[in-house]
Formats: sequence, structure tokens, C-alpha cells
Amino acid sequence: MVKDTQPDVRFLWFAGCPLAAPARANLEAALAQCGVAHYETIDLMSPDTLPTLQAWGSPTILIDGEDVTGEVPGGSACCRLYVTPERVPATADIVAAIKRAQGLH
Repeated sequence: MVKDTQPDVRFLWFAGCPLAAPARANLEAALAQCGVAHYETIDLMSPDTLPTLQAWGSPTILIDGEDVTGEVPGGSACCRLYVTPERVPATADIVAAIKRAQGLH
């Protein structure tokens, strides 16, 4: 079943994280491929950020509250490395997570 709504996409990061820019580039490429026009950027170091979100590392991409790689929060904001050649979520993995959220598997 295909959902009528766009998925809730969140990009979690903090200033100084060297992996934030390449992760954001892959996210934006995936969003373009899937026709999703909006995502929310959340600064993990902001005092306004919910503690449940501050438990993730930077960069993290959440689609409808789920990490694109299926991981769980690590407990504190730190730089996060992924097991990919770029060390960030691959565009294809982000696309797959968006399609799952849209009911397109």
C-alpha cells in the first residue's frame, strides 16, 4: 500500500562534524530521486533539541523516526561512522528507506 503523505525526514548533525556535508549531499540526492522536497535539519548541540534526538551521533538520517541503516541511538552526540566506502549512509540506502516509508518497498 502506498502512503498519501510524504515521509518525515530528519537530518541530525552538529557543527564541526566532518561527515555532515557528504551525508547531507547523499540525503539530498536521495530525496531528489524519490520526489521528496522537504527535510528537517536538527542541530544535536542545540538546547532546544529533544534529548531523544541528542542520543544520536552526527550525521544521522531518520525517516519517520527510523535510522536509515536500522541502527539505534548510541546515547550521546558524537561523530558517527558508517560501514560504507564514504563512511556515511549511501544514497541507495537512503532511497530504500524512503521507499519503505512510502510503502513502495
